[in-house]
Amino acid sequence: MNEEQLFQLYEKLYFHELDRREKISARLNMPLAVLVAVTGFLSYMLQNQPERLEGWFELAFWVMYISAAIAAGSSAWFFRKAWFGHTDKLLPTANETEGYRRQCIDLYAEYDECDTLVAQAMKQYLYDYYMRFSTENTINNDSRAYSLYRATASVTGAVLLAFAAFVPFFLCDHLV
Repeated sequence: MNEEQLFQLYEKLYFHELDRREKISARLNMPLAVLVAVTGFLSYMLQNQPERLEGWFELAFWVMYISAAIAAGSSAWFFRKAWFGHTDKLLPTANETEGYRRQCIDLYAEYDECDTLVAQAMKQYLYDYYMRFSTENTINNDSRAYSLYRATASVTGAVLLAFAAFVPFFLCDHLV
């Protein structure tokens, strides 16, 4: 792979990772909504626990309830890791890039091939940014995606456990 092909690859990767970041951020809505719902459901059961909850019903309820609360807590933790704590790298502003170009023009002004040297310096400038920033953004996005996966798995477990806790909660009032 020659340098021109690498430049195109790094440029493509840089913009791909920016797009990927937006897609991951858009996927955060569903686990958050489910987490809020399961927390509300757990709160409802805690606030309205039956007075006749005893024996196996009580043991089953509390084991499932506490497990659901732990799963919801882990989901919140992983959700936070997916949403916060990553600093993506973005290209310098147009003003900064133009400032660098003018510095190159001043530096190479006395050379006959000034335009070629400036063009090469600018290409190297962008090449370095694309390479470094696409790498860092890839690492950030991989971490975000994995944390989002773990948050989704945890909230799914919390929902299943909360419904399992609801069975003795419901049956205690209706069968006993």
